[in-house]
Amino acid sequence: MKAPVNSSTGGTRQIAPEGAYPAVLIQIIDKGTTLDEKWGSKKRKVQFVFELPTETAIFKEENGEQPFIVKTIFNLNMGEKSSMRKFIESWAGKKMTDKQAGEFEIFTLLGKSALVNIAHNGKEDKTYANIMSVSPMPKGMQCPPAYNELLAYDSTEHDAEVFGKLPEFIQEDIRKSDEWIARVSKPAKVAAPVYQSSASDALDVDLDALFSNDSSPFLT
Repeated sequence: MKAPVNSSTGGTRQIAPEGAYPAVLIQIIDKGTTLDEKWGSKKRKVQFVFELPTETAIFKEENGEQPFIVKTIFNLNMGEKSSMRKFIESWAGKKMTDKQAGEFEIFTLLGKSALVNIAHNGKEDKTYANIMSVSPMPKGMQCPPAYNELLAYDSTEHDAEVFGKLPEFIQEDIRKSDEWIARVSKPAKVAAPVYQSSASDALDVDLDALFSNDSSPFLT
């Protein structure tokens, strides 16, 4: 998935501790385009979910210790002043050109490690763990492999298997998006008639399907 370049603790809930930790990006969830009530306009939102492999706790006794996760969400926009672009540039430790930004494949970030700085912020009667900054992993520092499954969901290329693995509240958000509504509103396809070929119809044709999955050289 690519982004356009536009100009312009409450109760017993456990949250990730404050500090700087190695992290792995385990989910990239394109939630689709919905009304942003703060700005009164529609925005396409993408959520990044990071796992902290070195920081664990018991959230459910039956599951034993599991790593904390932290989340951040962006408008899908790689303009020069956009939060998403600044975040990725900070992660890479270098600036992008507009051409690089416009061609950057967001999903290539899945499974990559970073050093994230986490701070606690209060809202009403709850405390949240927020990612304040991100940077490349320091030289010589290793990040353990992810505990959780890596998931990427693109609202314009619906994958039912991946969608079914997302939390129910995320699924509900996606179902409200323009992309979801447009997809389910399409008229059903009419099956084309099946052509029964005979041996004399056979053609000696070599069909080569060439698929390129090159990722951007910007971030390694």
